[in-house]
Amino acid sequence: MRGNGLNLLLCLTALCVGCSSNNNSDSGSSSSSGSGSSSGTAITRPVNSSCTAANFQTGTDIQLTRIFPGLSFSNPVLLLQQSGQSRYWHVVEQGGGIYRIDSNNSTASAVMDISSQINLAGCGECGLLGMAFHPDFSSNGYIYLSFTENRGSSMYSVVARFTSNDGGATLDPASRSNIFEVQQPYSNHNGGNIAFGPDGYLYLGLGDGGSGDDPDNNGQTTTTPLGAMLRMQDDGSPAPGNNVSGNALIFAYGLRNPWRWSFDRTSGELWAGDVGQNAYEEVDIIQSGGNYGWRCYEGFHQTGNSCSSSGPYIEPVTEYDHSEGYSITGGYVYRGNTLPALRGVYIFGDYGSGQIWGLFSNGNSYDRTPLLNSGMNISSFAEDNNGELYVVSYGGGLYRVDADISGSSVNEPPRTLSETGCANAVNPAEPATGLIAYDIIEPFWSDGVVKQRYLALPDNTTIDINNDGDLNFPIGTVLMKYFYFQDRLIETRLFMLQSDDVWRGYSYQWNNTQTEATLLADALDDDIGGQTWHYPGRTECNQCHTPAAGFALGPELLQLNRDFTGPDDGITANQINRWEQMGLFSNAVTADLRNEALTGSHDNNADLQSRARSYLHTNCSSCHRPGGPTPVNLDLRYRTALADTGACDTVPQAGNLGINNARIIAPGDANRSVLLQRINTMDAASMMPPLARNVIDDEGVALIQNWINSLSGCE
Repeated sequence: MRGNGLNLLLCLTALCVGCSSNNNSDSGSSSSSGSGSSSGTAITRPVNSSCTAANFQTGTDIQLTRIFPGLSFSNPVLLLQQSGQSRYWHVVEQGGGIYRIDSNNSTASAVMDISSQINLAGCGECGLLGMAFHPDFSSNGYIYLSFTENRGSSMYSVVARFTSNDGGATLDPASRSNIFEVQQPYSNHNGGNIAFGPDGYLYLGLGDGGSGDDPDNNGQTTTTPLGAMLRMQDDGSPAPGNNVSGNALIFAYGLRNPWRWSFDRTSGELWAGDVGQNAYEEVDIIQSGGNYGWRCYEGFHQTGNSCSSSGPYIEPVTEYDHSEGYSITGGYVYRGNTLPALRGVYIFGDYGSGQIWGLFSNGNSYDRTPLLNSGMNISSFAEDNNGELYVVSYGGGLYRVDADISGSSVNEPPRTLSETGCANAVNPAEPATGLIAYDIIEPFWSDGVVKQRYLALPDNTTIDINNDGDLNFPIGTVLMKYFYFQDRLIETRLFMLQSDDVWRGYSYQWNNTQTEATLLADALDDDIGGQTWHYPGRTECNQCHTPAAGFALGPELLQLNRDFTGPDDGITANQINRWEQMGLFSNAVTADLRNEALTGSHDNNADLQSRARSYLHTNCSSCHRPGGPTPVNLDLRYRTALADTGACDTVPQAGNLGINNARIIAPGDANRSVLLQRINTMDAASMMPPLARNVIDDEGVALIQNWINSLSGCE
């Protein structure tokens, strides 16, 4: 027990920082759309005989195998089977779509689009969030849906019962019967998972109502269903045996945002992943009547929030901090047959980092063991009728958890940089001969360090260009970046697209003699010239190198469209043209893409709006874009009109930082703009970027402040 001490899904609410080798420029050079080279000499592609990511692969206990590879879904959040019936899967999309997959022919058919029937709330953590089959579905046809619904200016969390008259192929919209609803004070922390327990009752997990620090103290208030696990009969009435006074529906309380929970099919225990706020994610075993501590505790740690309750509080089974991920996705206790070494192990993951862990029993405690860095935004786990496990990627794919069969071919990256084949073996401060130097237009703030960037492509491979000018790299690609502070090398990072089609990052720390850099296994903070420098852990990179942004952030045409002088050939030419002459692209650059470029934020000859929007594009949009991992609907990409960003004159839903009449961006008033205040603080609870930053970018703060003050509106 936690004793009597008093003490969101808050993903990345304002600015998200990348941690690998491909998202920074140090010169801030203006773009140029000129063609050709200054000398007329041909620019050739170097032979890459030594640096390829396919040579290295982190060993794991499991691998993910895509099922139904011909199918892809839009922001799926749930995958489930009806009990006793294994031919069909049902997929739930956050936007309201429900599909049934026929395993016999791998086809999907629409069951219902709930957004066509109700005014489905569409915020980052809103939408269609849960689905459950009644235990007697085969006889009564009842299917339950959990969703958020807009009613005028208010939003409600609703559980409704529908009837299917054809075994789950469709739902009858007219059969809707609401069995539970509660008004939400904010748009985030909605929970929404539902499932029937082994006792035959329907369980519903709800978040604390949103904002930051649970301002209404819902987690510790038992008269409200918010911040609680509810247990009800199939008509929504309280189930017998709930023993929390104040609200007869409450089974347990003190939760922040339970995102995916499940019952152990053998023991009946209820395991939940509860999303933390600024520092810790936790796994809980939910017991009847239990108080799990929020807002007094986050993980094992007191928060400093004022608490009206003195406990006792039930401690989590385990926690992890935000160097390993920032948004837990609860999973299942494995009870299948294909992974005998994991039988009885609770398997769960993190939406932000893509890491998957197993909790192994160790007497009266549990050991948390990394199993796989998936490189995905894991929105949910699933369990089939045989107890085998599956992973749902928010990017659209469905995957089965299988045993790793890669065997002896698996190799960790070498311990030293000189052995990787990506750096010169004699002088690892220089790249190997097969790498291509490049630079980007807009500098990404990295505590004032200077960087050099290089690209390594496997020979005879090319890069695909999509319609937005983002680049899709071939397996085996390596992006390498050298970091200099006060003219000394401090770090080299490798970002590798490995043989399982997953990007992974590795950090090498330079020694004091500047002769070698050594691979780091974990994150590290070190004093460099009186300044703390953060070496990222391997799971941190995927927190901002997101699937929505294509993982590789810097090498996009908007950033590459500038003049660059090749260090090997001495030729100055537009960088897009250089790569075309090298034959790096598999398809042509369109005229529209060739004529677009970011503006260097330090270019005082450019207009203020372009400079500010370029800064936000580089520092924010990897997370804040459609399909990104954040719980707020922001789109801070350069091309998005200000009025369409979701930031201008918008009330912040993840905390106002104590600002009266706050907006994310308040036109003409930077002092009321939460976006600016998050950039201009080192408070761990509020700052953005929320990781790998130890110095405020004063010039960036001044730029955004001046831009916001110059705005007369959102057009």
